[in-house]
Amino acid sequence: MSFLVELPEDQYVANVFQAFEPRTGFTLANARAMAWTSQLAYETRLPEKIARVGDKLGLDAVSSFQQPAKTTLPLSSTHGVVGIKGEATIIAFAGTDPLNLFNWVSDFYLGRSGEEVHQGFVDAAAAVWDEIGDVVSKSAADGRALIITGHSLGAAIALVTADRARKERDLDRVEIYVFGSPRVWHSDLARAFIDVFGPTTYRLVYGQDVVASIPPSTLGFQHVGRLLQCARGENFDAAQLLEPADSDEPAFGVGSLAQLPDRLQSLLDLSPSLRTDLLGQASELLLPLLGDHLPDRYYTALAL
Repeated sequence: MSFLVELPEDQYVANVFQAFEPRTGFTLANARAMAWTSQLAYETRLPEKIARVGDKLGLDAVSSFQQPAKTTLPLSSTHGVVGIKGEATIIAFAGTDPLNLFNWVSDFYLGRSGEEVHQGFVDAAAAVWDEIGDVVSKSAADGRALIITGHSLGAAIALVTADRARKERDLDRVEIYVFGSPRVWHSDLARAFIDVFGPTTYRLVYGQDVVASIPPSTLGFQHVGRLLQCARGENFDAAQLLEPADSDEPAFGVGSLAQLPDRLQSLLDLSPSLRTDLLGQASELLLPLLGDHLPDRYYTALAL
């Protein structure tokens, strides 16, 4: 993992689950709790830290999972955390090192426009499926609410996992919170997902996060879930959550020629961070396309 996604322990916020209420639909409090759990998923290198931070966040219990993944994605393993809070089971997947994202974006889907889903996402999810599939089944057997979440590539793995659970574990009810998610499926497969999970899938996009715009919809890919966007430096507003579950924004590219001067100027703006450590502050020097994708931008924009 990179310093850009691991977070100093003292910067985790206590009791982010205080207003958490599963089975109530979208709330900013629930989204905030999931953003922080997605952040915690990046810490699997340090199991003792996960235990301490999980307690600080307000989780009743937390454990990590990690398995080597044979995938074309810049992931050596699929990893994350399973948390328990009240009557809810939470599965959070980690993404990848953002420093790899520029290479990943430049290579993404080139020459593979006929694929209906990136095999890398499928392979990454499959690496932990035996364990995670059992978590899904146990949650259902216990009558617990199930929430699946993730940031970046972890968001894509979360979506693929939910869809596999639908097919193989008869999952028909789940809340899904994804942050900075890429498009995962071609439109036909996306529609099958939307028909079942679209209303309870919440897709958050901060600023100019480039990962949320790929792969291009011109290649036949379609976003899933209800979209909630906010501008850089602002907070997410629940009133802006879209009702339709098939919005395909943001578009890939710089937009029309009329918008080009404003877009180019925005590339020169800093991407602000509230992290107080020196490495976190250094991330402000990243171009917004990348800086806006970092996990701390998301949970900061969900501050209550």
